[in-house]
Amino acid sequence: MSKEAIKFEQVSKTFPKAAKPSVHETSLIVPQGSFVTILGASGCGKTTLLKMVNRIIEPTTGTISVFGKDIRSTPVTELRQSIGYVIQQVGLFPHLTIEQNIATVPNILGWERRKTAEKVDYLMKLVHLPENYKKLYPRQLSGGQQQRVGIARAMAGDPAILLMDEPFGAIDAITRTKLQDDFKSIQQELGKTVLFVTHDVEEAMKLGDRMIVMNEGTIQQYDTPLAVMSKPSNEFVSTLIQADDLFQQLSLMRAGEHMTALPQEPVGADIPRVQTGDSLKTVLQTLLQHNVPYVVVENSSGEPVGQLTLEQLKLGNGK
Repeated sequence: MSKEAIKFEQVSKTFPKAAKPSVHETSLIVPQGSFVTILGASGCGKTTLLKMVNRIIEPTTGTISVFGKDIRSTPVTELRQSIGYVIQQVGLFPHLTIEQNIATVPNILGWERRKTAEKVDYLMKLVHLPENYKKLYPRQLSGGQQQRVGIARAMAGDPAILLMDEPFGAIDAITRTKLQDDFKSIQQELGKTVLFVTHDVEEAMKLGDRMIVMNEGTIQQYDTPLAVMSKPSNEFVSTLIQADDLFQQLSLMRAGEHMTALPQEPVGADIPRVQTGDSLKTVLQTLLQHNVPYVVVENSSGEPVGQLTLEQLKLGNGK
């Protein structure tokens, strides 16, 4: 059984003079090591829900626990140092170098200089930033590069939990896709628990192991992206995620999960390749672009391990 990283028990938040709660009687569990996205329109309560975990916003009622411990029993400063936090505006210190920005939490925690330096080097490699960027200042980096620094800084104290509030929302589409892919790989490699706010349906489904759909302060559905897509809990969820969108459904399915055995005859050199981790949406686009009867599916070592045909995609299942 997965350990509970974050637990909300009947949590509500009503701001002063507000006519109704921003978050209303919410109960849910975020398992350790999971990537949970929170999806909803502006004003639905998703950011409020996120910010209550590190007590930037205090709940009005209810209890939030982190690894079984009520967050109110931990001093606020200590709690926030143990939880990484990444926002859309990045929030880097402009007068500090990239190296100094990443080292912020280790310095606060009193780490030895050598340990801090090693951590900075490790994290810069992890987020794909060149070593010679260490002495640069934030203004010298692009928006995407600054966000990579923000992610590295959030992980510098080795927190088990990362809270992310639309971190890629202000970045161009191409850079955003690359950041999504890289961060998902980092999360899987390190096993961090991530709570990630977004208003983008595709981002929520692409990144999340599970997703929360919110509306007017309440949770409408909490399940895997595929379950939310295939069995939306109500009309609101169905409309929000465009549940009848075939391309959206194909984007959630992986080639390696639906491929069949390769044909007996030798594979032609003109047959395109896809990876086991590619979505069936990518497979469909490849088939149509190259006008071929099938594509070869390769593993991470570049070895052919299966095939997918257009007919299989029409059936929705290659097995």
